[in-house]
Amino acid sequence: MIRKKEIHQWKLDEVVHLVDLFKNHKTVAVIEVARLNDKQIQEMRKILRGKAIIRMSKKKLQLRAVEQYKHESKKDNLDELAEKIPGQSALCFTNIDIFELKNIFNENEWMVSAKPNEITPVDIWVTEGDTGLPTGQVISELNMTLRLPTKIQNDTIWVREDTRTHSAGDYVNVKQAAVLKKLGVAPIKSLIKIHYAWSDGEIVPEEILYMDMEQFQQELASAYFGARSLALELGIIDKETIEPLIQKAHREALGILFELPVYFDDMRDKYIQKAVSNASTIKAIVLGEDLQAPTKKEEDKKEKSEEDEEEEVGIGGLFGN
Repeated sequence: MIRKKEIHQWKLDEVVHLVDLFKNHKTVAVIEVARLNDKQIQEMRKILRGKAIIRMSKKKLQLRAVEQYKHESKKDNLDELAEKIPGQSALCFTNIDIFELKNIFNENEWMVSAKPNEITPVDIWVTEGDTGLPTGQVISELNMTLRLPTKIQNDTIWVREDTRTHSAGDYVNVKQAAVLKKLGVAPIKSLIKIHYAWSDGEIVPEEILYMDMEQFQQELASAYFGARSLALELGIIDKETIEPLIQKAHREALGILFELPVYFDDMRDKYIQKAVSNASTIKAIVLGEDLQAPTKKEEDKKEKSEEDEEEEVGIGGLFGN
């Protein structure tokens, strides 16, 4: 007879607790914790108090909770959330905007020790001065493991000069990592990063969360102006092109009007401007003077004026200005 495997009560309680957290928060962020230490998690919990809850659980229990919540809530994309939960992860439950949560994480950076059996992304230096370590066997560890130039002073071990023990890209073995940690050397920047997020049925992937918004706005503006220029060339009429097309038609109509043998009283100022321009041209030709071409400043001013008139219709609305 096969005995049914008993599920520990603490596991059942954890699943119930996770499901309650799902019910009371609209957003869940998946955080990879493999490269984080307990101190970082504890400090971040204090910072997020009242804004978010970080819950670390076994992956199987997280998946059970997602499945149960999906069954009870009928909300979308929970299967995809479950697929994206890595082996070592925490779930961060919150009702604040997911981008605000990301900014809080980005604003709180830690410096951590080099991890054993990994490649260091930065140069590692041990600075000159008192290590605070007593004399004894440890001095051989400093000399042999890290090749540090040392001396004994006031019954403690001192490093005689700033020494680089590893360059970026070097492998840090277990002994080296242990000695560096003993010295309090923490050269590597560490941030809590959101691997994936689910917000009330909507999926927010990492590439969207950490998009360069300034570059995105520049690319969006460039695409907008390119599309509008093409639409103007093709004479396509919509709410973005109607005013620039009317302005263009007006300028072209004036050009044709001045060529016709007719006179309109309400166009008197325009006729005078045109006559003055023609007179200046004739004078220059008769007297052999150089024609006065518009200055660069005048051209730029005219172009900017036309651009400003056109931009009132379109690009201002892209970013809520």
